[in-house]
Amino acid sequence: MTETSRRLVLIDDSEIVLAVMTPVLTAAGFEVRAVSSLRKFINAVMDWKPHLIVTDLYMPETSGAELCTWLRKQMETAKTPVIICSSAPDAELERVVKQVGADGYVSKNAGPEALPAKLHALCEEILF
Repeated sequence: MTETSRRLVLIDDSEIVLAVMTPVLTAAGFEVRAVSSLRKFINAVMDWKPHLIVTDLYMPETSGAELCTWLRKQMETAKTPVIICSSAPDAELERVVKQVGADGYVSKNAGPEALPAKLHALCEEILF
């Protein structure tokens, strides 16, 4: 990874989604830590200090909405951009993003290439 790589934590309960998205995001220039459990997510976020967080909306241990709410209450992560990535309807994703203070959403239905484009746009707007 280059010095300008953007660190990203991706949490999804689907190992298939993680296996598909990790190489796509890596090829797009992100340094990715992909996790499928809440414990691993918290460890990755607190130990690694990512520039971005991408979360699924619906997971067995917690929801992306609950994660975002928790992240916004932590001093270390309150300003870390959070993107919700889900196959839920766009209207629902828009509502959740506004409700929990996420920075945006990407529909999984748009295909794996949609996420890197959204993240790069967010980085240009907020981070670098």
